[in-house]
Amino acid sequence: MHTDHVRRAYSFACLDCGHGWEAAYDIDVTVGERARIDAVYHLDGRRVPSPLTSPRCPACESRTVRIMRPGRVASARLHEA
Repeated sequence: MHTDHVRRAYSFACLDCGHGWEAAYDIDVTVGERARIDAVYHLDGRRVPSPLTSPRCPACESRTVRIMRPGRVASARLHEA
């Protein structure tokens, strides 16, 4: 069994309320027997569900969330100012 530790960042936008946020996750990726891949996500030191399979808006709790590459929310806020 082999485990890699990676860090991935994502931008999110809620399609219901318009809230945007960014987060960087620490991910433990393990390749086990029969090439089964398991990923365990951590945010601020806490284990959390994968943001890719169960995103939820922290502002309104909606599950209608768009996931984008990192920096998209910060870039949009620069254009608002």
